[in-house]
Amino acid sequence: MTSPVFISDQDSYRRPDGMTVVARTPFARDYFDYKPGEHVVFGGPSTRGKTSLAFDLMEFVATAEFPAYVAVSKPQDPVTERRGPALGFRRVDEWPPPPRIQELMGGEKPRGYLVWSKFGDLNIDMERCAAITHRLLMERYAHGASRRNKGGILIMDDTMIKAKIMGQDSSMVTILAMGGAMKLGLWIFVQKPTDSGRTTLWGYEQAAHLFFTKGGDDRMLRRYAEIIGEQGSLAKRVIPTLEPFQFLYVHKVEEFMCIVDAKP
Repeated sequence: MTSPVFISDQDSYRRPDGMTVVARTPFARDYFDYKPGEHVVFGGPSTRGKTSLAFDLMEFVATAEFPAYVAVSKPQDPVTERRGPALGFRRVDEWPPPPRIQELMGGEKPRGYLVWSKFGDLNIDMERCAAITHRLLMERYAHGASRRNKGGILIMDDTMIKAKIMGQDSSMVTILAMGGAMKLGLWIFVQKPTDSGRTTLWGYEQAAHLFFTKGGDDRMLRRYAEIIGEQGSLAKRVIPTLEPFQFLYVHKVEEFMCIVDAKP
């Protein structure tokens, strides 16, 4: 296990087992070295804070020049409703969205979008949301392939719903395979390492950044260990010891591992 040279007593502490725990805000600001086109996986059961962590990271990554696109798949999402506007993200119910007057006048574009279709009709809600999500994926992919590409981040919360129910598995896999060269990163959220179609398999294979929260049976932990590789056995021991809303962070390329604390 390696550690960044800039760890300070104010930002972190070491557990008795030698694992470094880094406070949430310093990690997102100073330790999360995200490069355009890199993919990210958030793994673990629901209600463990995966979406909150993603917004904590986006606070320091998303900009008007390198925006985030949050594809929402359910009628209500308190975390997204609160954190999106706080970060200056624009909420839209169609894609592409109509430009705002200030943007047409040369004003700055938002640093992110909440792509949130209208809900309320059980007969068409999933179909409508799937269509908007598909247009978002296709438009960002086409933009990424063009010479005017500046990149961005696609936030695929509720990834299983998008893959299995909305039929977006193939599109997400294509972006996982091709997005890196386009500076188009895909962030996916997985409750189990096998529950989101091919997106899960490709996501874990292609991701540079992995975040795991506490939870799951021994089979899931063994799968996590396989995904992580050389440090998998250590991760398998650490994950069950995490406190609520803490995450084990693994940088697969640099082989760096630490615990991201729940506290800022």
